[in-house]
Amino acid sequence: MQIEIDRITKLFGATAALHPVSLTIPSGALVSLLGPSGSGKTTLLRILGGLEYPSGGRVLFDGRDATALTVQERRAGFVFQSYALFRHMTVARNIAYGLEARPRALRPPRAEIERRVARLLDLIQLPDIGARYPSQLSGGQRQRVALARALAIEPRMLLLDEPFGALDARVRKELRQGLRDIHDKTGLTTVFVTHDQHEAMELADLVVIMSMGRIEQIGRPQDILERPATSFVRAFIEI
Repeated sequence: MQIEIDRITKLFGATAALHPVSLTIPSGALVSLLGPSGSGKTTLLRILGGLEYPSGGRVLFDGRDATALTVQERRAGFVFQSYALFRHMTVARNIAYGLEARPRALRPPRAEIERRVARLLDLIQLPDIGARYPSQLSGGQRQRVALARALAIEPRMLLLDEPFGALDARVRKELRQGLRDIHDKTGLTTVFVTHDQHEAMELADLVVIMSMGRIEQIGRPQDILERPATSFVRAFIEI
């Protein structure tokens, strides 16, 4: 699914979190929103997912205005820094939760849910942990399960807000590669928020650098490294 952000603004009271922002995210791309705290990247992600609504401008999905759609109508899979797994549920039930919570008429048959959970456990390379509980998992395993849960609903797009921020450097690197592999297998349009330059440059097809509610530069990682567009970008990627 192609996503178009057309002159989006966002005000919190008198404070502008986003100035007019325009961006096209190609279908099937993995795009990183990169910037320091307060740059507007998480606000923009939340607008894409329907968790916030813009003060002005439009969001289009495959050319259709999606600005007023609800979270459910957007069919976005979310992964946050907090795993937010249900401690009293097994891994398999955590993954299946979004499907089981649907109204009966929209809920897949039990056998289909079980097949989907098994496929996703294979996809995250943890095929044998379905009967375990979150307390029995490492931090990296919990975040893989959170990713599988986001994919279980068969989303149109995957939105990740600093999902590896609470993990150590070694586990972060492993999960970056795991996310890249999963993206390449699923082909989902994916937007990934981070303040980690190395993470963005290693993982993304396209990097969007933000500062103070504005987009400073858009480009492939290598292009940005070789030709930073502004003094801010140059200073930021050299940190």
